[in-house]
Amino acid sequence: MPRRRRRVEKWLAETSTPVFVLDTDRVVGWFNSGCEQLTGWSAEDVVGWRCDYSSEFAADTVDALVASLCPPPDLALSARQQVPVEVACRDGHPQPRIMHVFPLEDADGQPDGFLGVLLPVPRSDSATLTDSPTHRLHAELAALRIALRQRYGTDTLLGTGPAMTRVLQQVELAVDSLNGVTLIGEPGTGREHAARAIHYAGPNGDHSFIPLHAVTLPTVEQASLIDRMLGPHRSPQTGPDVLQPGTLFLAEIDRLPRDIQQQLLDRLDADPERHPTMRLMASSTISPELAVDSEQLLPELHYRLTAITISLPALRDRPDDFRTLAQHILEQHNKSADFQVGGLTQSTWTTLGQYLWPGNLDELDAVIREAAQAAADRQSPRVDVQDLPFRFRTGLDAQRVGPPLATPLEPLDVVIERVEREHIRRALEQARGNKARAARLLGLTRPKLYRRLQHLDMLDDEVGQAAG
Repeated sequence: MPRRRRRVEKWLAETSTPVFVLDTDRVVGWFNSGCEQLTGWSAEDVVGWRCDYSSEFAADTVDALVASLCPPPDLALSARQQVPVEVACRDGHPQPRIMHVFPLEDADGQPDGFLGVLLPVPRSDSATLTDSPTHRLHAELAALRIALRQRYGTDTLLGTGPAMTRVLQQVELAVDSLNGVTLIGEPGTGREHAARAIHYAGPNGDHSFIPLHAVTLPTVEQASLIDRMLGPHRSPQTGPDVLQPGTLFLAEIDRLPRDIQQQLLDRLDADPERHPTMRLMASSTISPELAVDSEQLLPELHYRLTAITISLPALRDRPDDFRTLAQHILEQHNKSADFQVGGLTQSTWTTLGQYLWPGNLDELDAVIREAAQAAADRQSPRVDVQDLPFRFRTGLDAQRVGPPLATPLEPLDVVIERVEREHIRRALEQARGNKARAARLLGLTRPKLYRRLQHLDMLDDEVGQAAG
């Protein structure tokens, strides 16, 4: 038996068929010559690396390779499986393969890891392939990342719907220039994230990205920050500037005090050669033109900021991207998690799709990460409805109930008549039915009060019939 085992191991090591082994902690323990030929990575480069079920890594790294070899978590306890994968290779070009996964057992019959075999994709669809919507979504996300890296170089901005396609095209234009950029959208739509992506992919990417938050930063600190960045030159004797900004990002520009806006313009105009390549970017919830019209934004600053204007859509307006974004957040969570969660159940997708997401991407990120942790605590490879945070479920219930119904408006004549009737009745009660005294209380003559009583059909009332 030992001699037969050695022959098998020798054949597996020398065969051109790519074969690898993972232990129970998803650490690569074996990577044969066939894998080396397919991927361009040597066994020394790969053995000892842990696989994480994530497509977050750059395409030409060992992280990306071992992630592409990670079996889907919801298949981990199953029998032999065949899973379509995109093997991340050293040259950055993925290779489509069918990964045959064989669970291994030790001498006591306990799980001892996996053996994986990478075979070419058959020309015709195979009915034996595992039909896993979760893994299919994972594979689509990996393919989308590769396409975005090749086309835009900003792989963290995900989206294939019409709205995001336009955004990505505008981002690509912004990356190639130093013109001012304003990003418009609701809070939580990723405006600052997009600004950072433009900055780090552009000519100033090796300099600082300095955010100035009009909402959270006190006015005195805003002024101090501008002074430190755009103040007078320092002499060689006093040393270089502490901050070397490549981009100044003015968050919620329409809420930045006008005196701070003017101070910024004055600093820029006083010494234009101090920061000749510093870029201005801003975010706003309203259009810059509307901010100027409402005197929230100085026209001169508007001109500097709006060479490129990018409108980021709300999450509710991105139905084509929703599942990809949620899976992306989940796999980001997997990067730092011991227990890997592969995806969401269909009932969970349905529940998430019923929510309006007023907090947009920020809220989705918080919900998915908390739900993934809850699933991991249950040792479940998929997020179920019960894992969703309590605040999310109560918010969904509130949206289903909706706001209270508005009270319908009554005709004005009806309201006036009701008020007049009540007012006259109170005067008659105070006057104990004496119409002359009631008229004086109301500031009317007695004949005019009679006419009003007759008009309101109150002469026959008990109060109206009292002593005149």
